[in-house]
Amino acid sequence: MDSLKNKTNEEKLDWYRGKILSGSVEIEKALGWRLRTYFFPKSTVQASIFFQSVLNANYFSFERKITLYKQIPYFKKLKNYNKIINSLRFIQKIRNEVAHWELLEVKTDSKDSIVICHPISFLKRKLNINLIKEFTMNDQILLKSFGWNYKLETKYGVKNRSIFSKRNTEIREFARQLSKHPWN
Repeated sequence: MDSLKNKTNEEKLDWYRGKILSGSVEIEKALGWRLRTYFFPKSTVQASIFFQSVLNANYFSFERKITLYKQIPYFKKLKNYNKIINSLRFIQKIRNEVAHWELLEVKTDSKDSIVICHPISFLKRKLNINLIKEFTMNDQILLKSFGWNYKLETKYGVKNRSIFSKRNTEIREFARQLSKHPWN
């Protein structure tokens, strides 16, 4: 964060957007993968087609993935279900704000923070290290809940061997099958 102190507000906005948008894309992918493994527990060509042609299609938005997740009784029974939903909604809300809101040129209490503003409602959001910490906490909750151990480890150095231990192997197998598919 020290590097943000000497940056322009535009450069700070780019940094915050990059951090939040790339994290939210990863979470949307992880959610899609979790939905895919619910409907197709094993990696097959049909599972690959479902993932690529349905769950990753332009019309199947982050909102639709969350809505589908919320409608599946199995997920509702998970003990951390409410935590997952709250984390998904937080990630989604912050993602939409940094993607669509405008930089507001106002003085802030810290050299690493900036303010963005909704162009119609004029609601404001302060982007600072505390928001990034909260984003990171929710990102880790979701990566762990969806079994994305390799991402938890590479992004945060967190080892999560307790749940979905075979998920890493499944993801690699799934990627291998996708790469062989004729649409590539």
